[in-house]
Amino acid sequence: MQAGEGVGEVKAEINVTPLVDVCLVLLIIFMVVTPMLVVRGHPVQLPLTEYPDKRPEQEGQILVSIDQAGTLYLDKDSIPKEQFINRMAEEFQRSRSKQVVIKGDRRLTFGDVKDVMIMLNKAGFETVGLLTERPQGPKTGLL
Repeated sequence: MQAGEGVGEVKAEINVTPLVDVCLVLLIIFMVVTPMLVVRGHPVQLPLTEYPDKRPEQEGQILVSIDQAGTLYLDKDSIPKEQFINRMAEEFQRSRSKQVVIKGDRRLTFGDVKDVMIMLNKAGFETVGLLTERPQGPKTGLL
């Protein structure tokens, strides 16, 4: 035995393995959750639905937003109503398999959203999805 070495001495080194494990788990959680937090399209107040369907997948979709003023957006780009059918017809020609999803502001009338759906139909799209969200408050018990 050398001087200073005892049989039952405690090591004073820090074990960083648990810290690395926790950091890796947090990193993985943030990597999985962050893409779900990204809001596509122009921000609008979505209509409230007690039991909304699962949000459709983001890939391969064309997102059309309509704000309270009735302005149309393709993702985040504003499009005048006069050019909307032509622009959407171009999108349809590029990829006929893409789905169209409408984010309509809840303060719009049904007629405003219906007019956009008619324009999308004229552009070639036959099916359109509508986005809604669940109310954040306590459940009222009413269906």
